Order: sequence, then structure tokens, then C-alpha cells
Amino acid sequence: MIDKIIKKVKETERTADNIIKEAENKSVKIIKDAQNKTDDLLGKVKEESFHKGEILISENEKRAKEEAENISKNCEKEKELLQKKAFGKIENAVKIITKRVVEGK
Repeated sequence: MIDKIIKKVKETERTADNIIKEAENKSVKIIKDAQNKTDDLLGKVKEESFHKGEILISENEKRAKEEAENISKNCEKEKELLQKKAFGKIENAVKIITKRVVEGK
């Protein structure tokens, strides 16, 4: 009877050892899987961040070009306006000079 009990205890110990080894193996696998998933996720996040950065740069470049074009157009309009004013003053000056020449002053 004691032999049966000892045999049963040893069998239970072997079973417990197997369960512990299996649990350790599973935990190692779970940790490796988690590390792999973390690496994959980190890679995806880096790639996504880089892509978003490229999009932001592209959008900002587009806005900067549009703003530069608007500034250029406004400057061109202002230049034309100043030229018209200048030509108007030149015409007025020519009239005054012509009038003085004709009047002999």
C-alpha cells in the first residue's frame, strides 16, 4: 500500500514537473510572440509616422507655393498701379512743361 502511495506521489510529481515545463515553454513562446508583435508594431508606427511627415511636408510646400504665388500676384498688381500713377504724373508734367514752353515762361 505504501508502495502504491509512493508510486502515486512520484507520478504526481512527474505530472507537476511536466506541467511546469509546459508552462515555462508557453511563457517563453508568449514572450517571444509579444516581442515580435511589438517589433512589427514599432516598425509600422515608424513607417506611418514617416509617411505622415512626408504628407505634412508636401502640404506645407503646397501652401507655401500658393502663398508665394499670391504675394507675387499682389506685388505685380501693385507695380502696375504704381506704374500707372507714375505715367499719369509724367503725362501731367509733360502738359505743364508744354504749357510753359508754349506760353514762354
